[in-house]
Amino acid sequence: MLLCWSLPAGIVYGDDLQQIQVSGTIVDENGVPLPGVNVVVKGTTIGITTDINGRFTLTVPDRNATLVASFIGYITQEIPVAGRNVVDISLASEALSLEEVVVVGYGTQKKVNVIGSVTTVSTAEITASPTNTVSQSLGGRLPGLVVQQTTGEPGRDDADLLIRGQNTLGNNSVLIVVDGIPERDMNSIEPGDIESLTVLKDASAGIYGSRAANGVILITTKRGTEGAPRFEYDFHHGWGQPTVLPKMTDAATYAQMINEVKTYRGEALTYTPDDIEKYKSGEYPWTHPNSDWFRETFKTWTNTGHHTFRVTGGSPTLRYFASFGTQSDNGSYKRTATTYNRYNFKTNLDVQINKSISLNFDVNASEEDMTFPTKSTSSIFSGLIRNFPNSPAVWPNGLYGPDIEYGDQPLAVSTFDAGFDDTKHYRINPMLTATVKFPWVKGLVLTGNYAYDMYFQVRKYFVKPVTLYFLDKAGYLAAGNTGKEDGSAFLTGIPRGTIAEPRLTDYYYDSRRITNSLKLSYDRSFGVHTISAFAAIESMDYLNKGIQGYRRYFISDQLPYLNAGGTDEMSNNSNLQSTTEIALDARLNYFGRATYNYAEKYLFEFTLRRDGSLRFSKDAGRWGMFPSVLMGWRISSEDFWKNNIAFMNYLKLKASWGQMGNDAVNAFQYLTLYGFNTGFIAGSSKNYVSGLAQSSVPNPNITWEVANIFNAGFESQMFSGRIRWDVDAFYQRRTNILWKRDASVPDFTGITLPDENFGIVDSRGIETSLGYNDRVGNFSYAINGNFAFARNKIVEYDEPARPVEWQRYTGHPIGAILQYNCIGIFDDADDMPGYPRVSDPYAARSGGGGGIIIEDYNKDGKINSDDRIMYDYTTTPEITYGVTIALSWKNFSLTTLFQGVGNTWYRADFPIMGTWGNYWQYYAEDRWTPENKTASKPRSFERVEDYWRGDYLTDFDYYNHAFLRWKNLE
Repeated sequence: MLLCWSLPAGIVYGDDLQQIQVSGTIVDENGVPLPGVNVVVKGTTIGITTDINGRFTLTVPDRNATLVASFIGYITQEIPVAGRNVVDISLASEALSLEEVVVVGYGTQKKVNVIGSVTTVSTAEITASPTNTVSQSLGGRLPGLVVQQTTGEPGRDDADLLIRGQNTLGNNSVLIVVDGIPERDMNSIEPGDIESLTVLKDASAGIYGSRAANGVILITTKRGTEGAPRFEYDFHHGWGQPTVLPKMTDAATYAQMINEVKTYRGEALTYTPDDIEKYKSGEYPWTHPNSDWFRETFKTWTNTGHHTFRVTGGSPTLRYFASFGTQSDNGSYKRTATTYNRYNFKTNLDVQINKSISLNFDVNASEEDMTFPTKSTSSIFSGLIRNFPNSPAVWPNGLYGPDIEYGDQPLAVSTFDAGFDDTKHYRINPMLTATVKFPWVKGLVLTGNYAYDMYFQVRKYFVKPVTLYFLDKAGYLAAGNTGKEDGSAFLTGIPRGTIAEPRLTDYYYDSRRITNSLKLSYDRSFGVHTISAFAAIESMDYLNKGIQGYRRYFISDQLPYLNAGGTDEMSNNSNLQSTTEIALDARLNYFGRATYNYAEKYLFEFTLRRDGSLRFSKDAGRWGMFPSVLMGWRISSEDFWKNNIAFMNYLKLKASWGQMGNDAVNAFQYLTLYGFNTGFIAGSSKNYVSGLAQSSVPNPNITWEVANIFNAGFESQMFSGRIRWDVDAFYQRRTNILWKRDASVPDFTGITLPDENFGIVDSRGIETSLGYNDRVGNFSYAINGNFAFARNKIVEYDEPARPVEWQRYTGHPIGAILQYNCIGIFDDADDMPGYPRVSDPYAARSGGGGGIIIEDYNKDGKINSDDRIMYDYTTTPEITYGVTIALSWKNFSLTTLFQGVGNTWYRADFPIMGTWGNYWQYYAEDRWTPENKTASKPRSFERVEDYWRGDYLTDFDYYNHAFLRWKNLE
């Protein structure tokens, strides 16, 4: 997790830079003047606030500039000056923003008529946080959206998104739709290019059928506007640092704890009191180093840069929007040249051929260039936690210190001295849309769409042994040195690593997808009756190809090309290997939606999709039918409500049910698959002869996973919109989940079993958002909060027979853990006499104290595997929430965001500690000793002890990862 600070700047240029003075009055929807409204020339810092009468006068540097009027509690408006000297503005209250148009699946709806569980995020909110990707900026802003960032490495720091938690045993990925095209990458888009972002969480997502079961995020990018060209330039430079790094014990504490272990085991002490004092002093780096591995590996600050240039304009017949952006980040590793650069290009072109025909041509392209160490962040972190503080990360002369084993020296591995992982990603997504309005049938529109998405990846992975240096300590001391003097002459460099020689893997991946759609829509109003309907057909064809080459025995990393590899001197074998892959996929979908509302009071919606997937057999299971029904009642429009409950000016009740499919499984499991295996021994030479062999058992009946989603809730506003309160309750039953049976075939067959449709998972929860806004003179404020709770339960799961009933996964959340229950720490031998203990040969020497008290769950007088119980500890938070506070006074504004999660757990890696690795600092500070019998942590331990082997893991290892963090301030 990175804490980022940034310095933004913006400049706007126009083709006519004539300076003019603009005056005007800003009023609310009732014509009442609004004092304290911020009026700013878009893209600049030129601005003013309205006076007590709502008036303003502003010198504008460009007669074609755009004014931005914003006020807490009101919808921000952008008004082109267009050469005028008087610009009057009317702001609509956010409370009365029900006329606002919201993007929904394959169309738009007025907010007042939306009856699904739909939430939106504005462009201002997305760009408020100077994050590297769109997904990172969403945390805490939307109820029910779980945002988890598992790494801070640039280029790999996309957040994982879940809508309403985990709902299936299989793929829980959210469907991303960009400008109407499913499965595009949201993080390759410049955040400032986004016009709106909408999240569909219930049956409203049903219009997307295939893979909409996990929810849908709709992104609409900006388009051109009429007027002279307007140029914008945005610049952000940020400095980031890890908010929290693990704290491990220093060398002296570690040595003391190892001595305690030796004492409990009745063995000779490893370290003398003099050793410990020398570790504390820090004056003997050659013989008694004290290494802070995290400080040696990570920089204090990282630098990020972000530049975006945009232009928009056009005429009634031709409008255009284009942007070009760059982003750079040099990573957090101190001794490596980790680099990340991204380049984005976006253009949207709208052409009005005549009154009935229009064309839209969009192109979104991006390139990512990234170079990283050969090990992942998690692998390097694990090594940093494990390495000993009394082993030098680097010697005083700058050379790498020794490893634990197999070249595991995380500082060295984090550098290019151990190789590099160079990857380039290229995306090009052109799209053409044609729209025809039939003048002889009002409201009838035909829309055709063609999108060709291309993605290329080029990766070069070069790994080599790294030279580590070991001190001849005996020779160093024999020469009369004390540990303070230079010991460079006594160091020996040895190449270490998991490999014996340099190796290169070249990888090229090519993915292409064609999406075609044709939609016929009809929208009309007849008095108080409004009808909207469409029918559409959509096809998606995929082709993925990849080729990988591999070679060993490189004499240098300066020529990382396969033809520069060497040969094995023993076998004269070049070890040049290559593999290829190809994958096909396709879908054909028929779908439609019909909506009706009466006086915007009684609301109905029905959707139906028939989806076909190549992943299932045409004879059984290929086609799925997914209906959805939504109903709403704007009860506040009823006379009896208006006359009796006037303080609640808006209340809409809504309910929905829908079915959605999920085909995110391995394709062609209905076919018997074959593959090349290691072969069979043939002939007198006894050499292996490779050949084709069956690799899977087919399941011809495999079909769609189905989600049945129920949602009910209300939307409300009170006291003329000063208070807004929305609530949604939901229940989902996921059936036909594709999963493997608890069965297997012998390994020698090389055959795997297919997935089957048998799993069932239930999910339920509640979401709410509450906001209050008001103003007092020139001061205005708004407080908005959201909260969501979601819990799942496995209803049917083919698990192996358990010796006791309480150890079944069924009935628990996905990811639940089977382990022992820790109920305390033994004070001494007299504590809880007669209570069963785990085999602990060292308890006597520790006075019988310091061991973990494991609950004898079945009360049989002994601790064994039957005492393990299921814990509902998962890494996916069940609770998410966020709070936004916005303050404004005259021309000054302040907005801050807090984000939090709850009921999420992580496991501290205790079993690696002792002579296998360092100890956590918080554990060391309150560990049991004969002098500290009331400690909250057990005595110093060693991995080989029964308490700390994997067989005896307890909930002592798990910690609640709930947090509340201050995420953003602007």
